[in-house]
Amino acid sequence: MDRNRAIAAAIVIIVVSSGIIVAAWTTLSRPDVRIGYLEKDLHQLAFRVALVNGWFAEEGITVELKSYGNGALEMDAFLGDEIDMGYLGAAPALTKRVNQDIMVTILAAANLEGSAIMVRKADFDGGSITQIANLTGKSVFIPGPSTVQAFLLRLALNQSGLSSSDVTTLSTSPANMANSLSEAEPAFVAWEPFNARAEYDDLAVPLVLSGEIWPRHPCCVVASSNSFLAAHPDIAQTVIDIHVRAEEWIVSNPTAAIQIAAEWLEMEDAISAVETAFNRIIYDYNVNRTGIEMYLSYLIDQDILLPHKVPVDVEAFLDSFINTTFVEST
Repeated sequence: MDRNRAIAAAIVIIVVSSGIIVAAWTTLSRPDVRIGYLEKDLHQLAFRVALVNGWFAEEGITVELKSYGNGALEMDAFLGDEIDMGYLGAAPALTKRVNQDIMVTILAAANLEGSAIMVRKADFDGGSITQIANLTGKSVFIPGPSTVQAFLLRLALNQSGLSSSDVTTLSTSPANMANSLSEAEPAFVAWEPFNARAEYDDLAVPLVLSGEIWPRHPCCVVASSNSFLAAHPDIAQTVIDIHVRAEEWIVSNPTAAIQIAAEWLEMEDAISAVETAFNRIIYDYNVNRTGIEMYLSYLIDQDILLPHKVPVDVEAFLDSFINTTFVEST
């Protein structure tokens, strides 16, 4: 009996000790911050610049990287506690923050402009599609319904006297868009560098650049989950400090930035396309609150937001959704 008790006690000690070891290992192995970003999105070059230049390590911050196909998927990652902070479009951040109560806060901008509505080169050269109105009855590829690019397409259609019902939208990855164009599906809207690459490959040409649809429009932002922000404001501040440093470095060192971009995008064979894409983007870390408010108004007007979720006090909502104090503290 005593022997059995001793064995049982030993087993309990082993199990408890193992649990402590596992818990300790998990704590020790967890990075300081898990950051999401979009795959091959030149809008988010600042993040890549910071990694290549070793600035996270320089500040003693360990980072785990998570990549996603579009901003809506990245917002789902926030919901599933896969990431703490992320680079993504303002539109999906806003849409899912309202509709699904995914609690994130925008801390900085990543870029302005940098998207385009592209049309199959054969249709443009042949004269059948030379303006937005010519897309009536056609299908247009978009990265997803809750993306900045979908918003820009809707805006361009409205500016041309059309509505979203005049075209059919098909969601797919930007990497697949140019090669998927056909007579019935002749256009797509995506972020750079996919537009410049399609142009370089003679597959498509810009029908309209996003800066022509809406000059200096907000696009990608840096956001944090509210829980991470409350628990680790010091780490969030360091990440934003690094982000601002990277944005300023890009503006001051465009040639070096383009080289980093070409390597990251695996487009060393098309450096001119990277340059074209780079020059269509405005790298600016200052949040365009007015622009985000315009997004919000548009989402409400288009019934994209759930009626019972629409903020009653827009200014109060934006105050809770945007926090520029981290940028202002750099």
